[in-house]
Amino acid sequence: MEEASRILTFFGAIFLLSLVVSHIARRLNIPRVTLLILTGVALGPHGLNLINGAERDWFPIITDVTLLIIGYLLGARLTKNYLSRYARGVIVAAFVITTITCVTVASGLLLLGFSVDIALILAAVAAATDPAATLDVLRERRHRGHFGLTLEGIVAMDDILGLFAFSFMLAALGVLHDDGSAGYQHLVHLVWEIGGSAVLGLGMGGLTAFLLDKTPRGHPVIVESLGFIFLCGGLAMTLDVSFLLAAMIMGIVVVNRADKTYEHLHEIEYIEQPFLVLFFVLAGATLELGNIVEIGMLGVAFVLLRIGGRLAGGFLVPLKFIQQRERPWLGLALLPQAGIAMGMALVATAAHPDTRDTVLPVAITATVVFELIGPLLTHFSLTRVENIKKR
Repeated sequence: MEEASRILTFFGAIFLLSLVVSHIARRLNIPRVTLLILTGVALGPHGLNLINGAERDWFPIITDVTLLIIGYLLGARLTKNYLSRYARGVIVAAFVITTITCVTVASGLLLLGFSVDIALILAAVAAATDPAATLDVLRERRHRGHFGLTLEGIVAMDDILGLFAFSFMLAALGVLHDDGSAGYQHLVHLVWEIGGSAVLGLGMGGLTAFLLDKTPRGHPVIVESLGFIFLCGGLAMTLDVSFLLAAMIMGIVVVNRADKTYEHLHEIEYIEQPFLVLFFVLAGATLELGNIVEIGMLGVAFVLLRIGGRLAGGFLVPLKFIQQRERPWLGLALLPQAGIAMGMALVATAAHPDTRDTVLPVAITATVVFELIGPLLTHFSLTRVENIKKR
């Protein structure tokens, strides 16, 4: 009974506190996500310690559920109309920005004298973004212009390309260490992860679309929808494929195959909000702020090189796919980084244990930095693009 009262009190307090935080964010004209993360820091072990261990107990499952719903809604934004207008430009932009970011980080760290292992692992980690923070800022700003729509598509593609980059980096390290079988295994796993996610997403999306078409218009479908989304995520984890990618493909299938999607997506977006609030507050509570002091030259170099790679990538996107006035702000808007980067770092250091004590502190600290400043810079980039258009 005591545990139940603690959980209910915690959830209720966080939800009500988020209303105050959202109001303050609007008044100060800063992104809500940044204040929610700072709220988590203030309530967590580095602040008042009022969360009382809930961040350790609840954060993993809240993270998975939140990213699962976000992946689904991200895919559901890729309608036939959107794909016909933006698909080619989004793919090219995401490829350029991801490639330039990886090359900048890897070459910069090698020139500074760090080992090939560390340079390649951190280059792959640099490719990952935080779709939750970026999309929350876009939704808060209600930015539906060319720049905002392009950002949405790039965020969707970025994690797929990041997964490719990460697998190829690990495969390259396996070959460099004269372990050809390890490099081959990483490439096979990449094919399995991408292919398995696609097949699972297509199958679950087809079933969901069929069910929606059989449901009378106006009838609530939230239970059925969440059932298929969660089932997709659970099966993806069981099969060891990307649940984020599977959910995104499922969303693409549903929005393009089902005739009755508007009400359905509207319901899912409402369900997403409480999970987002919990996700960002708990993310703040779990941030390891003590690592910032210990970051050292490697950490500073990684943060600066990733920022430089993002900016350079944005500038190098061909003008036929992005407007000239949007170029300087595209890379800056893609700086948020969170759990996916940490997951990559954990997998890479498990495969190469000698890099663990170096790579993990850098990845953790960079996540703290980019989780705090990333949404602010996304918000700033959207503001600059809007102001340029007004002039």
